[in-house]
Amino acid sequence: NKNIKSVYIMLGLNELGWSYPQVFKIKYKELINEIKKIQPNCKIYIQSIIPVTKSKSDNDEIFNNKNVEKFNKLVKEVAKEENVTYLDVKSTLVDSQGYLPEEASMDGVHLDIDYCEKWLNYLKNNS
Repeated sequence: NKNIKSVYIMLGLNELGWSYPQVFKIKYKELINEIKKIQPNCKIYIQSIIPVTKSKSDNDEIFNNKNVEKFNKLVKEVAKEENVTYLDVKSTLVDSQGYLPEEASMDGVHLDIDYCEKWLNYLKNNS
């Protein structure tokens, strides 16, 4: 019953090891279309998947930046095909080589508070 003006979505990190990337894309589009049905006038933003640290990427078969890029390509396609806004969150969180800085995360994946604040500021400034 509420009029929601904006919806922000970030999906994909947990799906990096999934062997059905096209199903990921289909399900992402289904979610967006459900939101459009419920809130047809809201602005939908979909966010890039945040890369992992170099040490994590180099030592993990699933949680690595090769997989992040593969799924980010799908997220960009969804944004274009569904006419929603793609937000390149990763651009504000990575180092010069495209990795999440080692100091940004205790486990190489999840952001610490300082990087969560950078993420939030990116969203505020780009939507």
